[in-house]
Amino acid sequence: MSMEYILKDLNPVQKEAVTTTEGPLLIIAGAGSGKTRVLTRRVAYILGQRLAAPQNLLAVTFTNKAAGEMKDRINALLGQNIFSLTVATFHSFCARLLRQEAEQIGYSKNYVIFDEDDALAMVRNCVDQVGLSRNQFTPASLRRKISGLKNKMIDAETYAAKASGYFDTRTAQVYTMYERRLKECQAMDFDDLIYRAVQLLEGSEPVRAKYQERFKYILVDEYQDTNHSQYRLLRHLVGPHMNICVVGDEDQSIYGWRGADITNILNFEHDFPGARIIKMEQNYRSTQNILEAASAVIANNIDRKGKTLWTEAESGDRLRLLITGTALDESNTVIDEIQRRLAECPLKETVILYRTNAQSRAFEDVLRRRIVPYQIIGGVSFYQRKEIKDLVAYLKLLANPKDDISFQRIINYPRRGLGDSSIEKLFALAQATGKSLYEVGAEAGAIPELTSRANKTIAKFVEMMQAFRVKKETLNIADLTQQLIDELNLVNHLLEEDPLTGESRVENIEEFVAAAREFVAASPEPNLENFLAEISLYTDIDNFKETEDKLTLMTLHSAKGLEFDTVFLVGLEEGLFPLGRAIEQPKELEEERRLFYVGATRARKHLYLSMADERNRFGEGSSIPSRFLKELPPALVEVMDTRRYGRNGTAAIDQGGLGKAEAHKEDGGPHYEYEDEEAIRPGRIVAHPTFGRGKVMKAEGSGENLRLEIYFTGVGLKKVMAKFAKLKVVG
Repeated sequence: MSMEYILKDLNPVQKEAVTTTEGPLLIIAGAGSGKTRVLTRRVAYILGQRLAAPQNLLAVTFTNKAAGEMKDRINALLGQNIFSLTVATFHSFCARLLRQEAEQIGYSKNYVIFDEDDALAMVRNCVDQVGLSRNQFTPASLRRKISGLKNKMIDAETYAAKASGYFDTRTAQVYTMYERRLKECQAMDFDDLIYRAVQLLEGSEPVRAKYQERFKYILVDEYQDTNHSQYRLLRHLVGPHMNICVVGDEDQSIYGWRGADITNILNFEHDFPGARIIKMEQNYRSTQNILEAASAVIANNIDRKGKTLWTEAESGDRLRLLITGTALDESNTVIDEIQRRLAECPLKETVILYRTNAQSRAFEDVLRRRIVPYQIIGGVSFYQRKEIKDLVAYLKLLANPKDDISFQRIINYPRRGLGDSSIEKLFALAQATGKSLYEVGAEAGAIPELTSRANKTIAKFVEMMQAFRVKKETLNIADLTQQLIDELNLVNHLLEEDPLTGESRVENIEEFVAAAREFVAASPEPNLENFLAEISLYTDIDNFKETEDKLTLMTLHSAKGLEFDTVFLVGLEEGLFPLGRAIEQPKELEEERRLFYVGATRARKHLYLSMADERNRFGEGSSIPSRFLKELPPALVEVMDTRRYGRNGTAAIDQGGLGKAEAHKEDGGPHYEYEDEEAIRPGRIVAHPTFGRGKVMKAEGSGENLRLEIYFTGVGLKKVMAKFAKLKVVG
């Protein structure tokens, strides 16, 4: 492959990013600036110039979809499939590394990966064993706590040594037991994959040197989304050559809530002295108006390196702000607009983006009534469906008999007539003897604590599993799975269990077998352990189908990396977007603003924004327009007010923002003029310079004659005149 072909169609900045191969490099890639093209061309360039062999290059990203697309593009560029090239997510790369090196940290190479449900079940068991109340120490919150600690590389022993107070001490007990039980089950949770890989690299100089020697060049996509453990991993993989290239955009760092650390990208030059910085600012996706609007909002953030996005595209349409009466009105208005524009913008090129999953319900109701095809990204993913998780649990137990969580899930599924008491006795016996449930089950037939019937049932189960453990050594995964399904009579069981949903659940089982066959055909090492690792790391966004003519609904977080001709960014109200908890936390508020920026820059041609004047969230009524609306340049926004006369109150948009924007009257729908006083009405939270915060209970009059009754915390009910009170609306 000629270098001329690899560098073809790159602009000067992109070409510089591709050909700057030596030493640390930070590529600031603005939204729509062609970062995937640069990453793939850079890999092809390094290989084409023979600077490294394929096995000496590592490229990591965050989703299987992105990794797959990157590898496909590289193979297409080079005209061949390069199996020895490592393009993977952080988790899948670490899973592979640990398959090779797990024994050095006391794990079997056949360890299993617990998904979130498995990990939560284990935490639940640990809470019970420690003797804590699940109401006081909820397993879900403890699981999040443990996850956060691992992402910060804080082990159970360190946390326990520093724990003080009842809650931290008991949390430390659960964390310690959770780690012990994982080890006994020869299992790792998602966080462990990176956490254990870092521990391995830090604790073994020979292993660290081995991988530093292997990977001459390291490329990292979406660097702004890395957390502390991922940062530590990269630091240990980079050898003396320091050939690390990271691509990212601090303005698109939106995962702080799950541990992402924006300072990783902000401090890159400090962490890697001598680093070069290349800014890719030419946008190939959006119109000039969309770029200017998004840039104006993100400019209000402080934690950023700064960039000026530009495009050769035309100005395009102005943004359209839909102001509606209620959440139901909002969903109807948005769907009306989508259907009105179907001729010029098909459903598959349109997306509705929302801040919280709960917002989808109102849109789904309207779409179902109108029989509009749609897909939701962020719902129950294929591999999280019960029938699939049950089948996967069988395969996990075949791969690793020490997996107690999988054993518990399937010992009585399909139903074998075992009672809860028998399973509890089996679990207690395993705990007392230090054996796995499978090992104890293998002794069934001679367990005095169990009834004769229970002994026989468990013995028969273990006998079946042993037979399939032998089969797995000779059968491919797809055939093994199909024979297991037949042995369990799973198809008939699903159809009998629920005739209404049985057929679709059987289709899911068949689809799973098809996925296994695809894996056998495509993988260089198609064994059971690798198959389980791949499906354990599957994410819902990997199931996104751009080819189907369906309207897409998804959260803003799920939309990262995607693009559509038309984007509807809905629910732009204070307390919803930005979320209420972020309003008084500067760093969280900046992340909310970055989330708006990400949503806006998904749009190629048309960007719609919407808000509801009234939305019943947590018992609240009237809404305040999002501050992000006020940060938009008024000349770039066309306001479409679809509310009706007679509505109590209107959305007050600050006169410094959209109050000056041109308003568009919909046929049959009047236009409201915005007055500052109208923002203050019953239900609003206000701040008074003397009385502090209070809730407006009653309002009479208007304009200069507006009289309010406000209940102030610690003060009580007060009557004030709005024009003299110097009130500030805060919620």
